[in-house]
Amino acid sequence: MRNKWFYIHSFNLIIIYIVGICGIAFTNSNQQLLFLQITPLNLIITIFFTLLFHKKWNSTFIASALIVLLFGFFVEVIGVKTGVIFGTYWYGKTLGFKLLEVPVLIGANWFLLVYLISVVFNNIKNIFLFAGISAAVMTLLDVFIEPVAIRLDFWQWQNNVIPLQNYIAWYLISFLLFLFFRKVYGNTQNRIAIIVLAIQFLFFAVLNLLL
Repeated sequence: MRNKWFYIHSFNLIIIYIVGICGIAFTNSNQQLLFLQITPLNLIITIFFTLLFHKKWNSTFIASALIVLLFGFFVEVIGVKTGVIFGTYWYGKTLGFKLLEVPVLIGANWFLLVYLISVVFNNIKNIFLFAGISAAVMTLLDVFIEPVAIRLDFWQWQNNVIPLQNYIAWYLISFLLFLFFRKVYGNTQNRIAIIVLAIQFLFFAVLNLLL
């Protein structure tokens, strides 16, 4: 039964993202807008399906997840307000309701990515090697995300140029978050995580080719 639900939920997620790619890349502007408006819902569904298969629920996990979420959100708040962390940028309408000029779900996205990558590389025993490799993967994903994010109004950069500072900040901040998450919570197990992470990479890689 557990395998059955694993395959069903994995299939559902794959279909959701395939429909998302088609809706964004192969429709007119009005239809595309409808698909973009459900982007926050898509993120919530992805987190829900992911956490269904989380194995070790306890207060330490919940506290660690909330700290990563809040840290990610307020780093973005400081980034948007000052421009000193990632460079000068601002959020558009696609990611939904904003608080302090930052979409409220952006912290959840930071948590999701830190969680997924932590699971995928949980067999790396050395905590600094783990954080270094995980942060590199996180930054590589951002390389795929950035061009799509600009085209779909997730966020915009000053002069429409993605600064190198952004990628350096992504690496350093995620490195610290991976260190924190591993140190406080320990190894993380979730069988669907590698599928969800692969979907994230493929989703943005394909949209980079199609948009």
